[in-house]
Amino acid sequence: MQVSHRFLSDRLEQSGRAENNNLTGFHTSLLEVLPHAAAYVAQDGSVLVHNKQMKALCAAKGVFPVPVSLPSLLSETSWRRCEAVLSAAFSGVPAQASGAIVLQSGETFCHHMICTSFVSLSGERQAVLVQFDLEEHGQDEIVTLPEPARNEIRSAKSARDLDLLEHFPDDVLVFDGSESLDEMAGKLLKLINSDYEMDLLAEALENLEGELPQTFYIPENRSFQAAGYVTDRQMCEVRLVPIPGSVKSKPGMGASMAVIRRNVDCPQETAENRRLAYLDPLTGLENRRAFTKALKRELTRLAAEDEIGLAVLYIDLDEFKKVNDLGGHDAGDDMLQRVAACLRLTLGEFGTAARIGGDEFAGMVPVVNEEAALDIAEEILAGFDRIRLEVGDRVFTIGGSIGVAFLDSNVKLREGDAAALLGLADRACLRGKRFGGRSVQVHSVQPQDCEGAGGELADLPEPGSFRGNELTLYAMPIVCLKRNRACGSEILLRLQGDRARGLSSRAWISAAERSGFIAQVDAWTLDKVLDAAERNPDRTILTMNVSAESARDPIFRDGLYHRLSVNPLLASKLCLEIAEKDFLREPASVQAFFKFVNELGCQTAIDDFAGHWPVLSRLTNLRVEWLKLESSLTQQVVEEPAKAAILNGLVRAAHELGIKVIAKHVETAEEASLLRELDIEAAQGYFFGRPEPWPGG
Repeated sequence: MQVSHRFLSDRLEQSGRAENNNLTGFHTSLLEVLPHAAAYVAQDGSVLVHNKQMKALCAAKGVFPVPVSLPSLLSETSWRRCEAVLSAAFSGVPAQASGAIVLQSGETFCHHMICTSFVSLSGERQAVLVQFDLEEHGQDEIVTLPEPARNEIRSAKSARDLDLLEHFPDDVLVFDGSESLDEMAGKLLKLINSDYEMDLLAEALENLEGELPQTFYIPENRSFQAAGYVTDRQMCEVRLVPIPGSVKSKPGMGASMAVIRRNVDCPQETAENRRLAYLDPLTGLENRRAFTKALKRELTRLAAEDEIGLAVLYIDLDEFKKVNDLGGHDAGDDMLQRVAACLRLTLGEFGTAARIGGDEFAGMVPVVNEEAALDIAEEILAGFDRIRLEVGDRVFTIGGSIGVAFLDSNVKLREGDAAALLGLADRACLRGKRFGGRSVQVHSVQPQDCEGAGGELADLPEPGSFRGNELTLYAMPIVCLKRNRACGSEILLRLQGDRARGLSSRAWISAAERSGFIAQVDAWTLDKVLDAAERNPDRTILTMNVSAESARDPIFRDGLYHRLSVNPLLASKLCLEIAEKDFLREPASVQAFFKFVNELGCQTAIDDFAGHWPVLSRLTNLRVEWLKLESSLTQQVVEEPAKAAILNGLVRAAHELGIKVIAKHVETAEEASLLRELDIEAAQGYFFGRPEPWPGG
């Protein structure tokens, strides 16, 4: 695909650019020592400040005063040529236009326009230094004169040099060109009163590349690197500029001036501080400020180009709080850094990733259409699925909900719509969380969307605010594959009523886990399951999922113990499942809970087993009757022989440990037949029956 590389490069490199620099007396003074007419010019051609030579040149051409902008000074054709040169200079590439540059009157103004020295101003304005060279061949003609005439010129030049010095507010040191590098270094250090080593300064002068002017920095003391305070780490800025009209008498710099500014911030530290102001210190990604600026630049690009669209992503991590709570904040920091690495890898060179909150991230990347935006978001979730963080005997995983605001190249937004566009992605992300998380929601942006994007979707209702009559239970059949008949049911929690519309059970249960209410939900479900088991003489197994919070909750354990101690036969009808991710996060708690319920006579299962061999190794010392396979292990198993071979190996390993296997999400007869051949004991899925309201609930 074709992408505007200038704007993409801007996004990669300009995040730390200064915003609050003004044209100083130093910059204006430099204009006066330049041999040509010169000015600092903004990108629109506005003349911000000019030197005397510019004023004199305009007056000589019959233009007085100096116009406020180049478009009002030059002919339309010449301005178009100069505009292209300015554009290149503002992208960081010094450029020049050669050939006659003509005034609006038709008279030639100059033969060369040279743009250098990029400067950032306050209010995000920027300028470049523009010089107008009158000489048609680009260099002054050198004429040999008799000695008396040369002496007269030297006297006139000295007077002019003294006049130039009046424009400099800082210390100035004049070199006539006859000094050695050591002599120049010695004079500089004496004027500055610095204890910096003269040999190092002379070496720095020798290594200056290119023509003057040149800038370098001298620390005022040798202990600069070890200084602990900012006031002890100030430097002197030395700007070497050629003296106008001087002729080199020997190889070297020739006659020059050293313009000295004291108490200047170390440029390396200043650049680093500017960079850090736009970075998240933990992950190294851009922060919200930098991301918003980059997004504004992308909207400007889209307004000028019709090449490609833009995907803006809002990413909210799922269950990150458990990493912090169970693994500690160091583990949480490690997880955030792994997430950041995943985002960098997925978004690539032309994408931008940012951390904009505690566990919230943002991204943007040029894409051709909405499908490409969806693919990138799904790649990010797939990358999250591969993250494994081991802390002691715990293994943490991470997921995320992603909202995508896709902006087609034909839809034009203003720079000021950047925050609204990110808000649209945030709202799409929240819609995904309402359906349980680990999802991607894509919104195709229309121009009117940003007008009302200030509103946000309502927060998820608190789990404790639900009444008992809004919770209900469904049953999904579990079928014995060898006998081809039902051998049990999985009991599933569902919501009902007006407040449940648009809110999945998965989303509500996730909210219950975050709020610490999930143990009460599990206790309510357990009571309903045991009540029904008491009334039903059938010996089929009833399975229900138990959260890690419930597994370590003494009240939940006490309730289970009292119910089963009164009627021990109920235990043989009950199988309690704990998700693999909870087992990996809290192995000790889950192991203790499984031992407790095994002693009561209940069966146990690891739910959503994803095929990780380390999990199987951990089960050797744990009494588990069942492994319930995660859906990715059984989907497309018929079409992919390699996948079937891997599944066969997992099933055999489980059987060697004395563990039976249940396959989930079985949807076709072909899948059921193949799973039967693989010696899998039981299965559930839409092929065998959908969840139905449970009479016992």
